[in-house]
This record gives sequence, C-alpha cells and structure tokens, in this order.
Amino acid sequence: IKRVIAYSTCSQLGYMFFAAGVGAYGAAMFHLFTHAFFKALLFLGAGSVIHAMHHEQDMRYYGALRKEIPFTFWAMLAGTLAITGVGVYWLGAGFAGFHSKDAILEVAFARGTELGGFAFWMGTFAALLTSFYSWRLMFLTFWGKPRWADSEHIQHAVHAGHGDSDDHNPAVQEDAGHDARHAVPSPNYAAGTAGYHPHESPLSMLVPLAVLTLGAIFAGWVFSHAFLDDAGFWQGSIFYNAALIHEMHEVPLLVKLAASIVMLIGLAIAWLAYIKDTSIPAKAAQQLGPVYRFFYNKWYFDELYNALFVKPAFWFGRQFWKIGDVGTIDRFGPDGAAWVVQRGSVLAKRAQNGLVYSYALVMLLGLIAAITWVLF
Repeated sequence: IKRVIAYSTCSQLGYMFFAAGVGAYGAAMFHLFTHAFFKALLFLGAGSVIHAMHHEQDMRYYGALRKEIPFTFWAMLAGTLAITGVGVYWLGAGFAGFHSKDAILEVAFARGTELGGFAFWMGTFAALLTSFYSWRLMFLTFWGKPRWADSEHIQHAVHAGHGDSDDHNPAVQEDAGHDARHAVPSPNYAAGTAGYHPHESPLSMLVPLAVLTLGAIFAGWVFSHAFLDDAGFWQGSIFYNAALIHEMHEVPLLVKLAASIVMLIGLAIAWLAYIKDTSIPAKAAQQLGPVYRFFYNKWYFDELYNALFVKPAFWFGRQFWKIGDVGTIDRFGPDGAAWVVQRGSVLAKRAQNGLVYSYALVMLLGLIAAITWVLF
C-alpha cells in the first residue's frame, strides 16, 4: 500500500515540474502546497491501516475494512478525493487537488505552444492513471470481501491470541499497540477473516489524520487566489506571468472539465475491475502477458538503471581500487614503507650474528672511515 502512494508522489512531482516548465511557477508551488496535505494524509492513513492489519502491507490481503476502521476510511477517502481532483467546476468548489492540479492543466493548455499542448495531454492522461490507481487502492483496502486469512501477519496474530479472553485473562498484554484479544477467533467465524478483528488506531495517530483531512478538503479553496491570482503574495520571490494566468481563466470549458472527466473514467475502470468483476485483472494479466510484465516490473527501469549506471560505477570503482588504492597508494605508501623496514631489519639481523670478531671488524672499519674523513 505504501508503494502505491510513493509512486504516486513521483507523478505529482511531475505536475509541479511541467507547471514550472510552462512558466506557471505559482501553480507549481500551489500544487506542492496542496499535495503536502493529501499525500501526508494518505501516507499516515496507510500507516493506520497497516497498524490495524498487524503490520500487513499487501493490499491483496485487505478488503472490507471501511466498517472496521471507519475513521481511517473517511480520512483516506478525503485524501483520495483530493489527489484525484474531485470538485464541481460551476460552484468553484472542490478538494485540494481540484484547484491546484486543474490549474496546472489549464495553464499548460493556455501556454499555446506545442510543448504546452503536449504537457496538457500527458497531464490529463496522468490524471486518468492517478484516478485509477487511487481508487484501486481504496477498493482493495476498504471494499469487497475480507482477504485477511491468507496473510501470514494475520495468521501470526490469530495464533498468538489463542486462549486469551476477557474472562480468563483480564490483563491482556499489548504488543506494539496491538491487543492480543482482538486476534481471538470469533464464534461467528467469517470466511476470509481467520477470526481476526482489525481495530482503529489510537488518538495519537487519528488526530494528525483529522488535521490533514481539513487541509485536503479546504487548502485548495482557501489559498487558490493567493497562489494563482495575487502577484503581491509572492513579493517578487518568483516570476509571475499575469498574462498567462489571465489566459488560464479563458480556456475552453472542455479543458476545464478534462481532469474531472478522466477522473470519472479512472473511477469507473477501477470499480469495474475491483468491485464489479474481480476476475478482470487476472484475465488482463494473462491476455496481456508481455505488457503486464513490462508494467509489473516498472518498465524494467531498475534493471536499466543498474546496467547503465550501477554496474559501470562498480567496475570503475574496482579498477580505481586495484590500480589506485592497492597498486599505487598502498604499494608505495604504507606497504612500501613496511617492506623497506622489513628488509632493513633482515640486514640488521644478519649483522647481529653474535661473533666478537665480526663486531671488532665493524669497529675497525668505522675507525678507519672516521680517520680518513678527518685527514682528507
């Protein structure tokens, strides 16, 4: 679940960069500002889900959690509505992403250049993907049927809780915030739950969720005028293109609605695949084998990066180590000095043979050398 949100951050950073690329620095900063609220909300919400699911992080082992952890559900729903840009154009009201992300798409279209148009269409397509994977996360986590029984973490929790009950063990030991009695198999054993009962997080986790939820709902509406329309807000700290902002407000209605339209399309696809007919993802993966593997392996970006940068860097590092460190520095530095001392010690050892006439000979040669130096 955290991996989905982490990769989502990359796409949202992409919006900020292409907003700066078309000269809408205020829009880029605005999305950075709003994104901080709903992305932090989603990350902390994911942490709350993981806490409730006894450290399980795989969404494939979640399902039907909205009634078990309702506060976390509503908080993450607000974050999802914000990141997907849900809002009503005619009312000028919406969640945080509705104001900032739509502004980026509109200003890219208003730029009027080929690159601006390319950025608009790529941004719109990214909005479709954002909607799909965001609602996929919500549907797999909070809707559908429980799939907890296959989780090793849940099985461990249930096993650790065997024999514990309120009647026989009132002082139940808590481990990392997890109450063992929640893991006791229920008499009403439900398929897919393994008898485990997820529990809501403590207030220390829920209060930050509540604060960030307010930001995800209201930050865009409250600050949109300051970030986008008020040149004085920036006090000259960034370049403000008033003409571009004016053109942004004059784009066609279809452009203004584009993000909302693709959001609904992404929502519909996710609902169809993960709620209506859950066999669709497996069928698609089977029929689109190479394409599925390509996307599943993240475009093989890690392998490509390793081949182009990591392995060559290791090779150069080994060569520098062999030639520079071992072959030069160590050879002529500490190792060389040690060798000289060692050889000198061997010669000195040979001279110290314990024979008196050898010492007398050395003394005589020394005396002759001293007399020669004095006389000549």
